[in-house]
Amino acid sequence: MGTGLLKLEVCNESIIRVQYTNAASLPDKTSLSVNNKWDTRSFCVEENSGVVTITTTRLKASVDTASGLVTYADLDGNVILSEDSKTVTPATVEGVSTNRVETVFKSPSDEALFGLGQHQDNVMNRKGTKRRIINVNTEINIPVLVSNKGYGVFWDNYSVSEFDGTESNNTKYSYSSEAGEMVDYYFFYGPSIDQVVAGYRAATGAAPMFPKWAYGLFHSKDKYGSQSELLRVKDGYRDNNIPLDCIVQDWDYWTPYAWGSHLMDESRYPNPASLIAQMHDDNVHTVISIWPLYQRVNTERKPGELDNYRALDEIGALYASGGSHHFYDTFNPAARALVYQQIHDRLLGPHGWDGIWADNTEPQGYPDAVNVRAANTAIGKGALYVNAYPLQHSAGLYEHWRSIGPKGKRVYNLTRSAFAGQQRYSTTCWSGDINSDFPTYVKQIPAGLNFSLAGMPYWTTDIGGYWGHNVNWSTSANNELFTRWFQYGAFSPIFRIHGGGSRELYGNSWSAATKANLLKIDNLRYRLMPYIYSLAWKVTSEGYTIMRHLVFDYPNDEKVFDIKDQFLFGPSFLVNPVTAAGATSRSVYLPAGTWYDFWTGATTGATMNGGSTITAPAPLSELPLFVKAGSIVPMGPNIQYATQSIDPLEIRIYKGKNGSFTLYEDEGDSYDYEDGQHSQIPLTWDEATQDLTIGAREGSYDGMPSTRTFKIVWVGERHGAGVDVTAAADQTVTYNGSKVVVSAD
Repeated sequence: MGTGLLKLEVCNESIIRVQYTNAASLPDKTSLSVNNKWDTRSFCVEENSGVVTITTTRLKASVDTASGLVTYADLDGNVILSEDSKTVTPATVEGVSTNRVETVFKSPSDEALFGLGQHQDNVMNRKGTKRRIINVNTEINIPVLVSNKGYGVFWDNYSVSEFDGTESNNTKYSYSSEAGEMVDYYFFYGPSIDQVVAGYRAATGAAPMFPKWAYGLFHSKDKYGSQSELLRVKDGYRDNNIPLDCIVQDWDYWTPYAWGSHLMDESRYPNPASLIAQMHDDNVHTVISIWPLYQRVNTERKPGELDNYRALDEIGALYASGGSHHFYDTFNPAARALVYQQIHDRLLGPHGWDGIWADNTEPQGYPDAVNVRAANTAIGKGALYVNAYPLQHSAGLYEHWRSIGPKGKRVYNLTRSAFAGQQRYSTTCWSGDINSDFPTYVKQIPAGLNFSLAGMPYWTTDIGGYWGHNVNWSTSANNELFTRWFQYGAFSPIFRIHGGGSRELYGNSWSAATKANLLKIDNLRYRLMPYIYSLAWKVTSEGYTIMRHLVFDYPNDEKVFDIKDQFLFGPSFLVNPVTAAGATSRSVYLPAGTWYDFWTGATTGATMNGGSTITAPAPLSELPLFVKAGSIVPMGPNIQYATQSIDPLEIRIYKGKNGSFTLYEDEGDSYDYEDGQHSQIPLTWDEATQDLTIGAREGSYDGMPSTRTFKIVWVGERHGAGVDVTAAADQTVTYNGSKVVVSAD
């Protein structure tokens, strides 16, 4: 093999880890991202004519002993991926002796590559592009690639890195990093993309269930400035019967106190515990902003103002800076514990906030704090670990919430940055501080889809864009922008309004027609809560992805590879956001199969031999929305908050193909589900017999209703269509947990 050491580790039958160094021995590295303790697995090794081959029950990994290059193939010998070269070159970064590491992979010209996280470049297919991998506001780098060829690669390095797919013949791509002890990557084999993503989650951790309220609407603003203002917003939603689950307190509630003090200004927030209690009385939950930033002031304005700063400074856990603002060292486990204890003792514990908004977690300098790349962290020079800063911050918040409390509440952390593995810490990322205009809105769709393809299931955007502070939202043009963005946002995993200016759905910024259009989509999100919450369980239990680029389900259809403004929401809905100002229709690609127009119940689409492109109507009140034949969609009644009763349940059957869906339910805001406290009801449609089977309920949980009413609807033109509850269901079933068969004949 020439010089160097190469190790292939069989993690499981579908995952291979590759390590390569030119040193005398392999470094003893503990991954910050990969946390799986792999089970015993069986594989065989054979050597023949200078090639060593490892064979598992799913794939083969072969090493040419002369070159050290690795080739992956399926059990029939079909090549999946091959290395072209691996290099480890001495380098000095921020005064530290290290290595530049790189692996070049061969790539057929018809390969499409996806993932790498969230980027604002309006690109879907990463083949032929180059990306610098360093986290900044609006750019979240997850070095996970997924191929339409049925594999994925995670580049396990935390330094500034690069993906380069611009090789002139379109036959190679590479990962490289400015600092690393060795080449270290994981290969995941599917062959389905769902299996690839599930493999990544198996390696780096499952995404826990959020509290059920987190799947409803969030209302946020930069920024609400008082207790009374927050309560007015709550009343505005509830008094106008507009569904809502969460109101967010953004930054600056601490002024005049120091950053990091976690003190609330008493003149503006006289009784935060009462504020939260009043929110809870109206079934509204609350999230509060926290930053990894600590400020030194010369004179305390209140006893204890600097306690948090001093405690971190005393253990050497604040990065040096050129001024009074300091980021804390998230790589220091004692600092992570201390930071969470401070948040708990001054905010979560005494007041009762329900979630955390961990802002500025790249982190990005404010205004004089040091660049983490140049800092000395508890585990080494920042340049070697900079991209993992938000991962470690999220780890501290999650792990200590679970150990300290609030007890009986699931962790919810909305955060601006991430790294591979962060999904296991119960985080949602949003797309950062973006502009309020159509060109920016358009870019969010592929940004979120590639984030999901990188294995990160929960993502959202500031509906309307963040920089709306000086926008006149009451103009017809901006009513249109917000409406179109809101329609798209309702089909994001997390549904959230945020930014400058007044955007409350009941407010004076919107015309009567706009208010009606917004309420229509908000009601649809809430009617779909049984569907969405069931998909959330699939995320946790199966490594599923809710917001799905078309390549997930149509990997052999080359037409979908570059589509960046359509996606699937779960297994059933084809979502087609309207991204052009003034548009009243849009082109929609319908993949192979039969599709129902959600709004009318009419069927359309191509044969099973190929897809078709149609022009779909898109009045301002609706986005083009289609449902796949064979879908079973559970829809609740009109509700005002996510945990409200969903009885009776309307079950819409979209005939034309066999289908299945599993309805999942649990208590909604505890971790009892981890101990098996949940129920699942299997629903199966048989196209040949025209029978719907409601299977026997599996499992139970505290508070589970003993009987349920199911309204069965066979969807057809103008029947079972649109947002409204179907006036006349085709059949009504009183379900007590036992199997029931309902015939459509």
